[in-house]
Amino acid sequence: MMDKNNQDIDKLKQEFIANASHELKTPVTSIQLAVETAISALENSEIEDAKRFMTQILQDSQRMTLLLSDLLDLSQLEVNNPEKELVNLKSIIDAEIGFLSDENKNRVVFESEDIEFLIDPNDFSMIIRNLLRNACNYSELDKEINVNLFKDKSSIVLSVVDKGRGIATSDHERVFERFYRVDKGRSRSLGGTGIGLSIVKHAVDRNGGLIELDSVLGSGTTFTIKFE
Repeated sequence: MMDKNNQDIDKLKQEFIANASHELKTPVTSIQLAVETAISALENSEIEDAKRFMTQILQDSQRMTLLLSDLLDLSQLEVNNPEKELVNLKSIIDAEIGFLSDENKNRVVFESEDIEFLIDPNDFSMIIRNLLRNACNYSELDKEINVNLFKDKSSIVLSVVDKGRGIATSDHERVFERFYRVDKGRSRSLGGTGIGLSIVKHAVDRNGGLIELDSVLGSGTTFTIKFE
């Protein structure tokens, strides 16, 4: 007879597959409908309507690509062991900030000591990438995002602070769950996949770190990560 732990694992796998399938089906259905409508518009020489639906197709395909990328990252974290190297953390953060759009890049304030640390560099990149994406998605474009990296005695401390809408206390324990969204409709409209913070938590855990969340609804959010 299957023990309870195995049953729980199978249940989590089933829920994950169901959620992933649902998240992928939504943009695929939207793309199919938009293609049909765009073709009809072109046949009737309704160019502006066709452009509008082409734009929707592009956005939905980008959303699906992002979701597939996140699923691949999560899969790699679960299948492979970390390959730790002595790396310069500041340079990795600088690189990830550089990948942001110009409007987001310009509102990130980054302060860092020059720190080398033994960690899987790909994992650390995933941590930074997803925390930055989260901060950018859930705060207004005129709001500053602060990233700080420093040593505190024997610990390496990373914090990412936004001045966005914040997270209600009742949601704090669940934000790291796969596909959990505080505001499902708004998260999708902002481009969230519901996996980013789960990737962060998994990458932090397997490199021996701890992550803390400090947030008040309407007052912004701070994620703090410590590595010993």
